[in-house]
Amino acid sequence: MTHLRLSYANIEHGGKTPAGYSAYSGDGGPYDYSKVTGMFHDADFPDIFVMGEADDYELHGMEGAWEAAAAIRDAGGPAYTPLPCSLPRDGGPFAPMIFVDTTKIVVRRFYYHRLPGFAARNRNLLVFTLPGHDDPIRLVAWHGDIFSSDTRLTDARRFDRLGEPAIPCMLLGDWNSVPSGPHFEPTDLNTPGVHSACQVNRRVKFQGGDRLAGPHLYDTRAMDALVGWWNPATRQREGGLGFHHVAELAEDYTPTQGEKYNGRQPLPIDAILLNKPLADAYVAGSYRVHEWRDPADPDSDHKRISATLDL
Repeated sequence: MTHLRLSYANIEHGGKTPAGYSAYSGDGGPYDYSKVTGMFHDADFPDIFVMGEADDYELHGMEGAWEAAAAIRDAGGPAYTPLPCSLPRDGGPFAPMIFVDTTKIVVRRFYYHRLPGFAARNRNLLVFTLPGHDDPIRLVAWHGDIFSSDTRLTDARRFDRLGEPAIPCMLLGDWNSVPSGPHFEPTDLNTPGVHSACQVNRRVKFQGGDRLAGPHLYDTRAMDALVGWWNPATRQREGGLGFHHVAELAEDYTPTQGEKYNGRQPLPIDAILLNKPLADAYVAGSYRVHEWRDPADPDSDHKRISATLDL
C-alpha cells in the first residue's frame, strides 16, 4: 500500500502584498512568498497541495505559481508542479492552484480551463494514478461562492457523478460553508451585534418577507448535498451525493478560520471531502488543522489542513 498525503490551505491572496501596483502581480504589490512557506513551518510537506486564493498566479508566464513552487522547494519541500485552476462564472483572479509532487503521483489528465473543448463539468479536475498502478483517482480543487448560498448549492450539485463509489474522488477547498449538525453549525447567527448585514447575507438561507429580519437560519444545503443531512434523531447523516467530510471522520471540528475581530464564531469551512472508496482509505488520526507559525502575526486568515490516505 502507498500513503498519499493531501493538504489544503487558503493562503490569503496567495501572499500578495497591498503596496501599490506591480507589473508581475497586477493590483496590489508583489508577492511575499514567506506567507506561503510559513504555512509549512512544521516541514510537513504533502504529495498534493491545493492552495486557495492563488491570486493571479496564472498570469505573466505563471510566474506567481512557479515562484511559489520555488519558494516551497527552497524551504525544504518537494519540487512541485503547479496546475492552474479557475472559478465558475469568470469569478475573478482568486482561483485555486494545485501543486503536485510528480515523484509521488502520475498525472494522467488535467482539464485546463483555457484550452479548446473545455467543459465546465471538468473544472479543476485532476486525474492521476500512483506509480505502478493503473487505477485512476480524481481530485477537484474548489472555492465556494462567497456571496450566495444558493450559488454554492448549485455548484455542489455538479459533483453528482464524482460521488459514485466506482470513481475514487476527493474534493479539496474553501467551501465558505459547513454541513448541518451540532459540531459544525454556528451558534451565534442570531446574537445581536455579531453579524453585519453583509455577513448575514452570505451565511443564511434566504427566507424573504418579514423573515429577512430573523431569526436567521444558517444555510447548510450546499455541504449537505455532498455529505448528507444530519438527522438529530439518528445522529447520523442521511442522503447526499456520497462524500464524507474528513473532519467528521476524524471527529476533529477545529475551526479553519482565524478569530474574527468582532467575535464572530470561526468555522471549519476549509475541508477535504472523500467519496466512499477514499473515505475507507483514510488513515485514522492523520487529519490535522495546522497552527500558524506565529499566531500573533498569522500568514493567512485560514489555517492549513491535511490528511493521509492509505492506497
